[in-house]
Amino acid sequence: MTIKNLTSPSLLNRLRQAVYSTILIPIFGLAFLFLIDLFDANHSLFLTLNHLSQYTGQWLWANITLFGDPVVILCIALALYRWIPPISFAVLPTLLIGGMTVFYFKWLFAVVRPPGVLENIIVIGQAPVSGAFPSGHSTGAFAFATLLMLSTSKSYLKILFFCLALLVAISRNAVGVHWPLDVSAGIVLGWLCAVLGVLISKNWQNDNQKSRIINSLLFVSAFYLLFRNTGYEQAYLTQALIAIVGLLLAALNLYKVKRPQTTD
Repeated sequence: MTIKNLTSPSLLNRLRQAVYSTILIPIFGLAFLFLIDLFDANHSLFLTLNHLSQYTGQWLWANITLFGDPVVILCIALALYRWIPPISFAVLPTLLIGGMTVFYFKWLFAVVRPPGVLENIIVIGQAPVSGAFPSGHSTGAFAFATLLMLSTSKSYLKILFFCLALLVAISRNAVGVHWPLDVSAGIVLGWLCAVLGVLISKNWQNDNQKSRIINSLLFVSAFYLLFRNTGYEQAYLTQALIAIVGLLLAALNLYKVKRPQTTD
C-alpha cells in the first residue's frame, strides 16, 4: 500500500484530501459525544459496555485494549516501514502530539475514572481513579486507524481499520477505566493528531539514514515493550509476540542497510 491521498504539492490541498478521506472518524466521534451528553447516558452506557466481558470473557478485552497502548502502536507502525514508510514517519509526530495533548487535557479536566465513582463494576487489569478525560488508548487507536486509512484507497480497508479502532475504544469501557465521553473525545483527538502528523512528515524522504533511525527506534521500542508493564497480564503473550516480531524485523532491516553492496 502507498499513500495516495496526499499527493498534491499544496499544503491546503493535502489537508483537504486528508480530512475528506477520513471524515467519518470525527463525525462519528462528535455525534457520539453529542448524543451521550444529550441523553445523559454517560453512566448508563458505561455500565452496559462494562458488562460485555460477562459474555465474552475478560481475556478478549484485555488483548483488544492492548492495541491502544502507545508503545504497541509505535512498534507496529515502525514495523511497517519496509512496506509503508509514510506511516512509520507520520506515527512519530502523531504520537508525540497526541501524548502531550492527552496529558494536558487529563490535567486540565481532572475527571475521575469509573473505579473512583462507581462500585461493583468490572475492572480488568489495573484500576486507576484519576485522569479519565480523554481516553489515551482511544486517541492512539484512532490516530493509528487514521494513518492506515490514509494509506489506502480501498473502502473496505478503511471500514475495517475504523471498526478495529472502535473495538479498542469500546474496550476502555469494558475494562472499566473510561467513560463513553472519554472515548468519544479520544476518537476526535486521535484523528486530529494523525492528520497533523501526516502533514508534518509529508516531505520526509525514504533513504538509508532514515531507515537506520526508524529500525533503531523499532528495536529500542520493541525491547522496551517486551518488559513493559501495560497493566494487562492476560495480554502479555500478545504483547511479547509483537515485541519479538519487532525485534526480529528491526535486526533484519538494520543488517540489510549496513550490509555492503557487492558489484560484479
